[in-house]
Amino acid sequence: MVYNERIPIETFDFIVVDECHRSIYNNWRGVLEYFDAFMIGLTATPTAQTVGFFNGNLVQDYSHEKAVADGVNVGYDVYRIETKITGGGATLAAAPGVFVPRRDRRTRARRLAELDDDLTYTANQLDRDVVAENQIRLVIRTFRDKLPTEIFPGRREVPKTLVFAKTDLHADDITRIIREEFGRGNDFCQKITSKTTGKKPEDLLQEFRNSYNPRIAVTVDMIATGTDVKPLE
Repeated sequence: MVYNERIPIETFDFIVVDECHRSIYNNWRGVLEYFDAFMIGLTATPTAQTVGFFNGNLVQDYSHEKAVADGVNVGYDVYRIETKITGGGATLAAAPGVFVPRRDRRTRARRLAELDDDLTYTANQLDRDVVAENQIRLVIRTFRDKLPTEIFPGRREVPKTLVFAKTDLHADDITRIIREEFGRGNDFCQKITSKTTGKKPEDLLQEFRNSYNPRIAVTVDMIATGTDVKPLE
């Protein structure tokens, strides 16, 4: 940055950088390094790059375990549902008369197209470049069946559940399949994203927080940092 006499480098004694795991890069880095001041970074999700920016000078560490013990955070258990293609992708072998559905990203219209060559996709391409509805359905069905027996033994009602999708199209697929697999109507599961149609996302979030339905919400990045849904399990 070029020196600005109206805002000299000694303007501040301290600079507090909130969410410093993502606010110390690109143009903001130049702004921070312009001033001759002590910097204090705050973050709940530090990376190695973040710690390196502050030369490893970690002055306070409040761990998740301590926060749970203090009643600030809620503890969690990991219940992992994986399929073969989740970790390794797959290959669709081309053969005469083999058709695969293709979807227009903009209009979301579907059409069948013949597979001329073998199609190999990686796990990273799943749900972005390639949609495997059977894989989504298997995960949702397993979740549904294991809820009362392994995840929440003895529970009769579906707990408030939040599903994170990779894209808005992915969220559409998940929402539709959850509705089909649980068979409890559209109100039971709602998509809450910036592209939600019908009700405003803020109204759906309020319903998710305070009403019986929806029991399951599907989002991409709207329900994240700074959003509190106390009934969520």
